[in-house]
Amino acid sequence: MRKYQLSWILISVLFCGAANAERTPGPAAKEAGDLGLVIVASDTPKYIEEWLSTPSSHGVTINRLKVAKPDQLIVTAFLVTGMSANDDGNYEFSVSLYILDPNEKPIFGRRNYAKGKGKLPSKPMLTMADSALDLIFEESDPEGTYTIVAQVVDLVNGKKASDSYSIKFIKGEL
Repeated sequence: MRKYQLSWILISVLFCGAANAERTPGPAAKEAGDLGLVIVASDTPKYIEEWLSTPSSHGVTINRLKVAKPDQLIVTAFLVTGMSANDDGNYEFSVSLYILDPNEKPIFGRRNYAKGKGKLPSKPMLTMADSALDLIFEESDPEGTYTIVAQVVDLVNGKKASDSYSIKFIKGEL
């Protein structure tokens, strides 16, 4: 009987985990000049650690968080691709962002929140802007869907690209 209960508990835990996150491979890199931005969020910074410690030829799988509960860490990163190079072969970009509450009212915003620069490699690449955004919803926050909206500006050629990411905040059991 105990083995049967343990199996049901394990199945329930796995089901809840699958319902609250979406395991997907990272986005594909774009050619230089075709600027792109992808916002990703997870309940752990492990994907950032893997991103920083893994060669670019090896893809990183990200468990994208879709539903959050009170006091749960949400680690958000901004992946930028398709940057242009200046005359010295370097890229540089800046990411600005704002967060909308469930009523679509801005509750936080920051220009030039995250940045990136370096030597542009010959192959297309994705780079993670520095710094990531950590969010924690509190019990006093209203339930509903929150949206992170960001825009990247290529500081070499002035091109812009945008993305958004939504997370549903639920106070009860997930």
